[in-house]
Amino acid sequence: MHCEACGFDNYPGARYCARCHSASTAEMPAVEATPPPPPPPPPARRVPVALVIVAIGLIGVLGAVAIVVLRTQGKPAPAAAPPTVAARSAKEQAGDIDAILERSSASRAKLNGALQRVQRCTGLAAALADMRQVGVERKAQIADTTAVTVSALPDGERVRSTLTSALTYALEADQHFVAWAEPAATDGCRDTKARRADWNSGQKSSEQAQAAKRQLVAVWNPVAGQYGFKQRSTQQI
Repeated sequence: MHCEACGFDNYPGARYCARCHSASTAEMPAVEATPPPPPPPPPARRVPVALVIVAIGLIGVLGAVAIVVLRTQGKPAPAAAPPTVAARSAKEQAGDIDAILERSSASRAKLNGALQRVQRCTGLAAALADMRQVGVERKAQIADTTAVTVSALPDGERVRSTLTSALTYALEADQHFVAWAEPAATDGCRDTKARRADWNSGQKSSEQAQAAKRQLVAVWNPVAGQYGFKQRSTQQI
């Protein structure tokens, strides 16, 4: 750097001339100030382990609740349980049996009337229709006897079994008598070997029905008297 006063060529950046000691008026190169280092970051706060465990557990519970809600959306509400049916009393059960016996007695009367008309060879078509209807009624009586509740009755199961047996034999007799009456309704009232065989089969089944009815009367009448129902004979079943 040349001194402006004496022209001496000094070192670059010299503040005074080495010859005349004059102060240099040349501008010193600007020195870029170094910014101070940034303050260190605050120490990280440590979350307690217990708090982390609680948070994880809460997230799991919320997730499970959300899954249950999604699965149950759109599903129909469960049907209400049917109301409990009160058990029938012993008197009501005895009344159910008595009603079946009354129906059986009516069917027997209808059958006897039809048999008499066929024997007289009069009103055959109507008589045969009545006999067939008796068979339908007997089947319904057997089904109802099987389904009826007798748990509160004394000897309830004996009453059921003897009544079922009597009605079953009566149905067999009805079917044999229908077979006996059908030829009379279509071909006249001639007495044939086949008709006699059907008649005899009907009489045999009728005798078996009467034997079962005697057993039924023996077990049923004490029960009927206990609950205020009428005493029956075999002719009233």
